[in-house]
Amino acid sequence: MNSDIKIPVDYDAFLPPDAGGWYSDTVFGSVVWRVSGAKTTPDAADGGHLSWITDEYSTCCPFNSDNSRLILVHESYFGLYDGAGKYLKALPLEVNSSSEPRWSRQDNRTLYFHAGNRLATCDVESGVLTVVHTFTEYSSITGMGESDISLDGDHLVFCGTRGDGGQEVFLYTISKGSKSPASQVSGHPLDAIYVTPQNNVLLAWVTSGVTRYAGQELFDSNMKFLRQVSRSDGHKHLTVDADGSEVLIWCNSNDPQPICDNGIVKIRLSDGKQTCLTTLDWSLAVHVTAPDNAGFCFIETYDPTNPEPNTPGWKPYTSELLQIKLDGTVTRLAHHRSRPNSSYNYQPRVSCSRDGSRFVFNSNMDLQAISGEHVDYSDVYMVVTGQAPPPISPAPPAPVKWTRYEQDNAAIKYAGDWYPNRGAFNSGGSAVLGMDKGCTATFTFTGTGVCWIGFRDQWSGIAGVSLDGAAPTAVDTYSAKDLAQTVIWSATGLANVPHVLAVAVTGEKRPNSGAAWIWVDAFDVQN
Repeated sequence: MNSDIKIPVDYDAFLPPDAGGWYSDTVFGSVVWRVSGAKTTPDAADGGHLSWITDEYSTCCPFNSDNSRLILVHESYFGLYDGAGKYLKALPLEVNSSSEPRWSRQDNRTLYFHAGNRLATCDVESGVLTVVHTFTEYSSITGMGESDISLDGDHLVFCGTRGDGGQEVFLYTISKGSKSPASQVSGHPLDAIYVTPQNNVLLAWVTSGVTRYAGQELFDSNMKFLRQVSRSDGHKHLTVDADGSEVLIWCNSNDPQPICDNGIVKIRLSDGKQTCLTTLDWSLAVHVTAPDNAGFCFIETYDPTNPEPNTPGWKPYTSELLQIKLDGTVTRLAHHRSRPNSSYNYQPRVSCSRDGSRFVFNSNMDLQAISGEHVDYSDVYMVVTGQAPPPISPAPPAPVKWTRYEQDNAAIKYAGDWYPNRGAFNSGGSAVLGMDKGCTATFTFTGTGVCWIGFRDQWSGIAGVSLDGAAPTAVDTYSAKDLAQTVIWSATGLANVPHVLAVAVTGEKRPNSGAAWIWVDAFDVQN
């Protein structure tokens, strides 16, 4: 496996397609489909439109068993999508981030979720909510954010809180409507709980060490303690190895005595045997997701210090999506392009389907810097592995020819005061810019598509763009970073006839911009 440094192309300028579109990762070749579009999706809870959409967590499968439905977090509640990533509708607001919805494995339209001390179901097609069981002995129950339904689809693990504040963990059997004996956990900080493939229970403690209630411990289905399986907690997921044994795939960065440094480690639960699958630079953090028994897992890496490409801080595997087989073979799939911005939403949290044929991840695509998105902005993307392009949308069209017209081409007419800029960063070594309201640049062309190429920075303003005499569209050209030769506005799918594109200076700007400059560097025409 080649572990050299790979740099994403146009890292500080790439603009993703709209929801439903795709792009090809230019370094690794995977086709990446954009699933969600937060800014154009109505907010069913508070009105207006959403600021962000994400998948929930790496270990919580967002796909139902036949991959015909997908759920994503719409800020506080969940949205329902079809298997191709098309948004269908908002789910009832009772199905929210606190209620931890989990897909049934027997019924592809049913979600289990909890509210207070009740376990309930939601029929995602009809929206009907049904209470399955009320745990009267507890004031509330929780899966602690990371647990999913069991491999056989018949068990859920919960931590229940009693009226006196005490807590205990138990395994619930859906078909019998019964719970196991409970394990008392009060007084011991607990981070996560999991059902293993063979219906054992894994408890992950905040404390590290080799004593009880430290690291990660294995219990049987009656919550009887079996053994410690690691000395510390960490991002992880459970799956089945080639020999049928249940294994934990775990990042050992917190292990006080690691078998390898910052490693992705396979732990056989039956005896705690550890096998290092691969190692990463200490700068990299990960999330782990694994299908049922496909013989591999997916991880994504991120560096909270936000290194720039082509600097010493950019290490092998930085900001990548990886498939790691349980024999240690690593396949590099794509760059996720998400940059540290908010406290959590930038983390890609890759999450795969149960058969391992696809995964989703969230990314802000650096759009906070490129186009001034909300600090918590994120949208969700999908990769279908082993297929390029995946058969969930029409195949990508054949390449088309684009012709560039520099800013001094005779096809562009200017009105008002435009000032030349001869910086080498411009296309062709020159551009023009204007700031006075009413200045216009009018470009006449014949073709099926057009792009306005310009410059964005902290002193850029808002332009009015009009095609063929239509009402102008406001386009904010501000960027916190200098972005040269960037596509500011584009249109495709036009009739192959003459068109007129007008770019007007409005004199307006966002509050944090230092000025209202509008740049015209070039226009690209699709033939």
